Amino acid sequence: MIPMEAAEKEAVEELKRRTLSDVTPKMLEDELLFYRFCKARDFNVSQAESMLRKHISWRKEFQIDTMLSQYKPPEVLVKYALSSFLCFTKDGALIRYVDCGGTDLKGLLRSSSKIELMKYFIHFVEDDAKRAIAHHNKPGFPLLMYAPIFDFRDFTYTNATSMKGLQWLVFVVKSYMDNYPEKLKYAMFINAPSYCTFLYSVIRQVLPSKVKQKIGFYGSDGWKQDLLEMVDANHLPAFLGGTKTDPDGNPLCKTFVMRGQPIPERYFRCQERGQLAAAADSTKLTVLPFSREEVRLEVNEPNSHIEWEFEVKAGDIDYSVYFKDQTLEEPSQIELVPKQRTDTYYEPEKGKFKCEKVGTYTIMFDNTYSWIHSKQVYYNARIKPPAEIETPSV
Repeated sequence: MIPMEAAEKEAVEELKRRTLSDVTPKMLEDELLFYRFCKARDFNVSQAESMLRKHISWRKEFQIDTMLSQYKPPEVLVKYALSSFLCFTKDGALIRYVDCGGTDLKGLLRSSSKIELMKYFIHFVEDDAKRAIAHHNKPGFPLLMYAPIFDFRDFTYTNATSMKGLQWLVFVVKSYMDNYPEKLKYAMFINAPSYCTFLYSVIRQVLPSKVKQKIGFYGSDGWKQDLLEMVDANHLPAFLGGTKTDPDGNPLCKTFVMRGQPIPERYFRCQERGQLAAAADSTKLTVLPFSREEVRLEVNEPNSHIEWEFEVKAGDIDYSVYFKDQTLEEPSQIELVPKQRTDTYYEPEKGKFKCEKVGTYTIMFDNTYSWIHSKQVYYNARIKPPAEIETPSV
């Protein structure tokens, strides 16, 4: 049990009372679910409820409950999106090693969409929760804590200042903070060149102040000593300061640590911009600088699906999806798909959402960050009633 003051226990119980009917059995396997979301919002129940409800919608969007049984990662990510499980710290946190310097960032962004990369990242997190339960030999082990190591040796200036890479990184970090709160034990950025300070400053902008205290940013020195305080040397690879090697004595531990390499061009996506612009059934929308435009869908049958796809003629656009329950006396907008900046250079952005409630569903295109340029958006959006939705075969 985690020690809590009386007011904190009361907040956790109130959050549970408000949301229990909406969380899934899979979510309840996390014994500290309600505590984590309360703690992330300093036990402000209203803020914690808003955060948890957004998380519930996010889980539906990415189909988290069935991720481990149904998701099949693309081959290019399995081979080249490098993240390796190393070991557990002395106090039980799980360590993943990411070879940032060796990763072909440009190749990843040319071969995979932002959503594909996000799903692959989520797959690791969900699989690690299962791994933690097995390690601690305790079914329902309540709290997977992460202590990732990001190795920036050989990280290029081009990667450090890549705008597409930075946008994707911010998207992933923010998604992790919003949906896996209170699961970061400590993060180490090691072997970072001086120009990586720009990258670090961008990341810090989206982190809560208490999370910033859990990050160590190192050059080539000092990190091995700190790492050995957290991890037993016999569990840590030799190239990270420990004593563990491959069976043949190789200190790089290539048998279980994945290393970066260039991604072959055969994995690159073809440019498909212009598909919707040429389609007869698409709608054109001009979003002026400093402005937003909405596409509203009125759903009249529960368990309908809304589906959308769009592309931007030039540049990028922020988009999000909201729901408003018109049956309430004072309906308020609930965020279903968090705002994210999207570039449709390689292919249209596509999405769908299961509408368990009737009401107004709104796709928001936001160009308020642009001072000069209007954005031309071509889109299709439709409501698919339950009768048209195929039932998966058993």
